[in-house]
Amino acid sequence: MAVVGLDQEQMTRYPHEFSGGQRQRIGIARALILNPGLIIADEPVSALDVSIQAQILNLMKRLQQDFALTYLLITHDLGVVRHMSDRIAVMYLGKIVELGAAEAVCGRPAHPYTKALISAIPAVDLMGRKEKLILTGEMPSPAAPPSGCPFHPRCPFMIETCD
Repeated sequence: MAVVGLDQEQMTRYPHEFSGGQRQRIGIARALILNPGLIIADEPVSALDVSIQAQILNLMKRLQQDFALTYLLITHDLGVVRHMSDRIAVMYLGKIVELGAAEAVCGRPAHPYTKALISAIPAVDLMGRKEKLILTGEMPSPAAPPSGCPFHPRCPFMIETCD
């Protein structure tokens, strides 16, 4: 419990007595009990206040170093992705459209969908703000995805090989 920042006396409390951040710490502690090499974290901070999100993410980074952990992080929060990732896989309609080192994917995205995602991240530096890539058209049905690149029906840069 101490490894995740909880006191030993908290072990006798009921689940409803814990805050969201404390519950997340308990979930992390439960995952660590088996000494895993890999932890799959699905939206690990999505329901938490911003200050608590930062605490949990910093805890996860520290634990990653201390226990030689690998995380498979599933999230829609691109700020979390940028902060936590060494490698990034960008998915659209269930298919990976870009895969690479975090620095390359975030700094020099190659796929148009990744470019649109990165352009949607709010910029603190308004002077260095880039143009947003606005997506048009309807998203295809995941039940019947298009052939080829699943993004091609909405892509402003589509070429014949995409179809």
